[in-house]
Amino acid sequence: MIDEPVQLIAASLHGVDVVDAGRTLRLVGTCRRPGTDGEQPPDQTLLLHWLRPDGTRELSVVTEPRLRHEDGADRWTGFVADVPIEQVPIGTTGMEISLDASVVPVGAAPGSLASSRPLAVDGRRVQLFPSPSEHAEFVAQAYPRPFAGLRWKAALALRTVKDVLRRRPFAFVQPLRVATWPLFAGREIWLVGERADTARDNGYHLFTYLRRERPDVRAYYVLDRSSDRFDELSELGNVVAHSSLRHRLLMVHATVLANAYSIKHMVPSQWPKQHYMRQLGWRTGAYRVYLKHGINDKATDVRRRTGGYDLYLTASSRETAAIRHTSGYDRQVVETGLPRFDALVPTPPSRTILFMPTWRRYLAPELYTSELLTKGATGEVPFEGSTYQRFVDGLLRSPRLHALLEQHDHRFELMPHYNLVAQYAGAAPVGDRVEILDAAASDIQDVMRRCDLFLTDYSSVHFDLAYLGTPLIYTHFDREEFAAGHAEPSWFDHERDGFGPVTHDVEATIDAIEAYLLGDRRRAPVYDQRAHEAFTFHDRDNSRRAVEAIETLVAQGTRKTV
Repeated sequence: MIDEPVQLIAASLHGVDVVDAGRTLRLVGTCRRPGTDGEQPPDQTLLLHWLRPDGTRELSVVTEPRLRHEDGADRWTGFVADVPIEQVPIGTTGMEISLDASVVPVGAAPGSLASSRPLAVDGRRVQLFPSPSEHAEFVAQAYPRPFAGLRWKAALALRTVKDVLRRRPFAFVQPLRVATWPLFAGREIWLVGERADTARDNGYHLFTYLRRERPDVRAYYVLDRSSDRFDELSELGNVVAHSSLRHRLLMVHATVLANAYSIKHMVPSQWPKQHYMRQLGWRTGAYRVYLKHGINDKATDVRRRTGGYDLYLTASSRETAAIRHTSGYDRQVVETGLPRFDALVPTPPSRTILFMPTWRRYLAPELYTSELLTKGATGEVPFEGSTYQRFVDGLLRSPRLHALLEQHDHRFELMPHYNLVAQYAGAAPVGDRVEILDAAASDIQDVMRRCDLFLTDYSSVHFDLAYLGTPLIYTHFDREEFAAGHAEPSWFDHERDGFGPVTHDVEATIDAIEAYLLGDRRRAPVYDQRAHEAFTFHDRDNSRRAVEAIETLVAQGTRKTV
């Protein structure tokens, strides 16, 4: 029997790095094709070709396979190609990948374009641009050479004129940068944010650290005027109204864009968000920093091809390893701890039990706008009558729970997930000792700090409570449904790695609460040990390390960009 030749399906470029002390250009991407399962890479030689506009192959490079997590399994679809800088073809080139007789063009993933900027190293200046066909397009020139900078600027100006005439998204950015350059010349600007209307997470904590400890850094926080934190944060100075003219100018000139959720939340409302990944980043060259909104225990959600971050903060060595294994990120992942951990200082006992379950995408779509949250958009499964709703309602209304709270003089607070605020808005009271908090208005970190016992299902904020030292209980009341409709593969297992016992129904959960109330109300030694091993740092210097990582990124990048 003769094996049929493998047919390539698609290939994309996810990122471009300069390695080997500036001597090598490293291209990272994926090439989808059959036969990539297995513990060992397939016996296939993928060639990456640099093409002239007429299709002539200027340079061919053998790629190295990399394991990537795709469609629920690890597959050898990733590739890395190292090209000596002096061999990078001068002029404009495209790319394709071949395997024997099968050939596919290499597309430019959104993440590769969002993080694109001119890389100037010994012998070449090179940058990735979007082409009309969305294929990867490189432009390179000999560097340094007489008048190289002027020629590069002239070529970029010509590209801009063409984009303006063709009405390409964000074509106005370069002319606006030039027109307003005197206002920002010589200034290194850090633009920090979270969601448009929030200031409670790692963005907030990084910004307050900068204003308090590093006033030499020109840091600005982007926040909607309607936010309940706008006036309070404005007292620190450098708070910019979201979508204002000042915000738009700062976005055009920012050196650093740092966000706890996604840079898309910092895009002014007047700008087309659907195009910002492909059309904005390479026009400004701002460094993209992912501050995150918690330890990412589901690292398969993270992709360099979609995020394009230049710096990705982590707080755990196992998290770092998992992200590097699955995401396409490598040196971009830096362990600093999370800025919000600096505020995790224990408070006096409050006799409060806090329940913070996460959401379910089959019950509510992923929503981050206050308008949609208010309307309460629904998912594939009705919330009313769902396993989720029945468990939470059963726990909150349990006579046994109320009796325990009364007997031990404790309170029970439910903090609904941000995406499920509407489902609990206006809920009827269920007892004097049970309260449903407003997730959109509450300071979540203050709520977490003051609780004495923390209860969750799968929310990643359990890492914050573990860092704080608070006893924990996990309740997996809908394990099968959650696994089938929401969960992603995780490097963290609650049974094996968790910081507290795991329960599976209302009565077992109340049993665990009762054991806490009748015991010494401390975290068991086994969970103390797990918490100690889980975090790289156990101090209050996370913001300082994050700032140092950003400064290192900018300093290194300045030596490679122009």
